[in-house]
Amino acid sequence: MTNFQFKSFKFLVVIFSFSLLVFSFCEAAVLYLEPAQGEYQPGDTFIVEARIDTQGECINAAAINLSFSRDILEAIDFSKGNSILSLWLKPLEINQAEGLVSFSGGIPGGYCGRLPGDPGQSNLLGRIIFKVREKNGELFFVKLEFGEDSRVLLNDGFGTPCELTFKGATFNILAGELEEVKDQWQEELEKDKIPPEVFDIEIQQDQSIFEGKYFIIFQTQDKQTGLDYYEVKEGDKNWQKTKSPYLLVDQELKSIIKVRAVDKVGNERIAEYIPEVSKRSSLFWLVLLIFVGFGIIWRIVKKFLISKS
Repeated sequence: MTNFQFKSFKFLVVIFSFSLLVFSFCEAAVLYLEPAQGEYQPGDTFIVEARIDTQGECINAAAINLSFSRDILEAIDFSKGNSILSLWLKPLEINQAEGLVSFSGGIPGGYCGRLPGDPGQSNLLGRIIFKVREKNGELFFVKLEFGEDSRVLLNDGFGTPCELTFKGATFNILAGELEEVKDQWQEELEKDKIPPEVFDIEIQQDQSIFEGKYFIIFQTQDKQTGLDYYEVKEGDKNWQKTKSPYLLVDQELKSIIKVRAVDKVGNERIAEYIPEVSKRSSLFWLVLLIFVGFGIIWRIVKKFLISKS
């Protein structure tokens, strides 16, 4: 290789490396709504899904703001069912007065988009349920739009914001004589016969949380209509609504703890934590019962043998 050829080769390597660097940046991730358009009438209830196309990028958190026509639409519910967000960072907020739905969540381990050839894999962030307000005699044209302050963070360990593009939705609200009112959300609720997924209760203690007192953490999902709430029960106390983490009343850890996860329909799943002291007590009574049982059986057998002899 001549000196000229060597220099030319080095130049090509530099250009090729630079091109890889330039083109390694992904296209902006896309926040979009499904359906993107449709026709509804006053009284209808319909579902709009907020989804994300990551364009090959890996993400681990999202904070979404969605505006809607508050005078024509009413946001009545929100479903986390089958969402890629599993760690919900703050409670959902539906602000009807401002026509705004806000939610945020995290994805432990990150999410890198739908796998090729697997269209069934979810890229769902959440489902918002809207009801068309009663406004007869007029034709309305409404929009749903993502707020420019919506954020998605890259799964790079630095919380780097991902570049985003937004695709909203437009709907026609029909005027004239009303047909039969449709309720997509009620149809979804009626189909959901499956309880939330199995989960565990973990006892934790951390000096930076609850002043170092014992608390429990728990989490599950409902892939149909989504979770509605959790309830906790310590020993013989009443059930009470709660969220994770939950500060235990019994700091001696002697009570049996139950957590009930309830979905939007009322299907429920109960997890139970039995403390070691209760396990030892249960084992003692079990062993005692076995010995008593053997004693009774032995007396019956002995009496039978004596009668035979």
